Amino acid sequence: MTATQQPVVSGPQPGQTLTGFAFRAWDWARANYLAIFIALALLWVVAIPIVSVINFSFRDGTPALPGGLTLQNYRDAYGNPQTLPALKNTVIYAVVVSIVSLAMATLFAWLLERTDMPFRNLAWVLMLLPIAMPGMLSSMAWILMLSNRVGVLNVGMRNVLDLVGIHLTSGPFNIYSMYGMITVESLRGSSTLFLMMVAAFRVMDPALEEAASAAGVKNSRIFRKITLPMVFPALLAAGTYALIGNLDDLDTPLLLGVPAGIYLLPTLIWFTSSQNAEWGLASAYTVFFLVVTIAMVVVYYRVVIRKAGSFAAITGKAYRPRRMSLGRWRYPALGVFFFYFIVTIALPILILLWASLLPAYEPPSAEAWHLISLDKYKEVLDAPQIVNSVWNTAKLAVITAFVTMILAFLVSWLVVRQRVRGGIALDAISFVPHSIPSVAIGVALIAFYLNPWTRWSHIYGTIAIMVLALMTRFMAFATRTTNSSMTQLGSELEEAGYVSGVGKLRVMLRITFRLLTPAFVAGWIWIFAHTIKNLSIPLMLATPNNGTIATSLYFYWQRKADFSLASALGVMLIAVLALLAIVSRRIIATGFTQNDE
Repeated sequence: MTATQQPVVSGPQPGQTLTGFAFRAWDWARANYLAIFIALALLWVVAIPIVSVINFSFRDGTPALPGGLTLQNYRDAYGNPQTLPALKNTVIYAVVVSIVSLAMATLFAWLLERTDMPFRNLAWVLMLLPIAMPGMLSSMAWILMLSNRVGVLNVGMRNVLDLVGIHLTSGPFNIYSMYGMITVESLRGSSTLFLMMVAAFRVMDPALEEAASAAGVKNSRIFRKITLPMVFPALLAAGTYALIGNLDDLDTPLLLGVPAGIYLLPTLIWFTSSQNAEWGLASAYTVFFLVVTIAMVVVYYRVVIRKAGSFAAITGKAYRPRRMSLGRWRYPALGVFFFYFIVTIALPILILLWASLLPAYEPPSAEAWHLISLDKYKEVLDAPQIVNSVWNTAKLAVITAFVTMILAFLVSWLVVRQRVRGGIALDAISFVPHSIPSVAIGVALIAFYLNPWTRWSHIYGTIAIMVLALMTRFMAFATRTTNSSMTQLGSELEEAGYVSGVGKLRVMLRITFRLLTPAFVAGWIWIFAHTIKNLSIPLMLATPNNGTIATSLYFYWQRKADFSLASALGVMLIAVLALLAIVSRRIIATGFTQNDE
C-alpha cells in the first residue's frame, strides 16, 4: 500500500473512538440487518411483556403508577385461602379433561385409520366439525340444555322420571359443577387431538400388529400391547399439548365454574386483575403459572425430542397396512361417531338456533312454537355495540393473521433456509408462548404498556394491544406451520436466484414466499378463525372502544341475561367459522395436491 492509498474501511471511519471489535460488530450488523430486525421483532412480541410481568410481580401500585419493590404480592397470592383450592381445581380439571379427550381422540383415530369401520370419510367430517364451535358458545349451549330448572334435557328427563313416580323440581344433572365443566370441555377438545393422533396412526409401520394377528392374538390385546406403545411419542405430544391448553382455558370455567363458586387459576387471575385491579397480585399468580407450564414444555422436550430415536416403530417406508376387522362391531363403532356428532355439535347448535328464534328463551313446547321469529337476528344487525364489535373483530382477525404469519415466515426463513447463528434460540423463543396462558399474556401486556417509562400507554384500549397479545398466543402454531412447510422445499430455485445475482430479500419474496403461499394462507385462515373465537385475551384487554364479538357475547349472556340475542349472534358466528373451515380445507387440498378432491 502506497502513502497515497487509503485503506478501505466499512462502518465508522478512523478518528472515532471505536475498538476493532466495534468495527467488526458494525460490519456484522450491516451484513445481517434483516436477521437482527426479525430477532428484535420476535423478542418484542414474546420476551418483553413476560419480563415486564415478572418485574411487576415484585412491585406494588398499578401498571400506570408502579410503586417500589416488594414481596407482598407473593405473600398475598400464596397466603390467600382461595389459592390452594383454585390450584387443586385447575390440576383436576386440566388433567381429567386431557385424559378423557385424548382417550376419545385416540380411539377415534385408531378406528378411522386401522380398522374396517364403514363410512370412514363421513366420520372424518363429523370429527372435524366441533372445531367450528367456540368454547364459550359450547358452554352457552350446554347451559341451555342442562341448567337446573329450564335446561331442555333436564326438563325432558324430569318428565320421564315423573312417569315412574320420581318427582324432581330441578336437575337431575347440574351443568354448574366440576363434572359439568369436564364433560363439556372433553367433548369439545377431542377434535384437535384427533388430528394429532390420526397422523401417527397413518405413518405407523403395521408389521408388529400383523405378526401378532397372524399368531392369533385378539385385536383388543394388539391395541393395548402393541399399537398404543408404538404411538407413545404422539400420545405424549398430544397429551402435553392438551394439558397446556386446558390449564389455559378460561371460557368454560368462567361460564360454568364461577356461578357454582368453582375457581381455577385462570379465573382467579382474571378476577384479580380485571375486576379488582390488583395487578401486582395477578402478576404473582401469573409468574407461578408461567413456571409450571414452561416446566411442562421442558419435560416434553427431554422425554420425547431427545429420545425420539429410541422409538423405532414409526417409519416412513412405503406399505399398505392391513385394516383390522371389527366383525360385528363395525356398525356399533360407526354409531359411536354419530353419537359424538349429535352430542357435541347437533344438539348445541339446535338449542342455540331454538333460543335465537324466541323473544326470550324458554324450553321447546307447543306454545313456544307460536313465538318463533327472526327478530333477534334483526336486533343483532341493528345494535350499534354489536356492529362495532363485528367491525373491530374483523380488523383484529385480519391484522393478527397477517402480521403473525409474516413474522413466523421470516423467523422460519432465518432458522430453516439461512441457518443463522442462534437460529435454534429464535425457534425456541417462538415456541415458548404456547406454554403461556392467555390470561397471563393479558396481564403481561397491561403491565408493560401501561407502565409510564415505556411511553406506550396510548396503545392500551386499542386494537393494537390485542394484536400484540394474539400474536404472542399464536406464534408457536404459526412457526410450526411455516417450519414444517419450509423444510419440504428444495433449494434449487433459490440457488438459481443467488447465482443470477439476485439479493436474499428478493429471492425470499419472489421465490420462497410464493412456494409457501398455500401454507401461509392455511395458517392465515387458522389464526383468523381462532382470533374470532378467542375470549380470554379480548376479555382481559377490552375497553368500550375495542370490544369484539366474543366480549359482546359474554356481555349479552352474562351481564344482560339476553340469552336469545346472544344465541343469535352465536349462530351467526358458527356459520362464519364453519365456512372458514371449508375454505381452509379447499385451499390446502388444491395447494398441495394436483387433485382437487
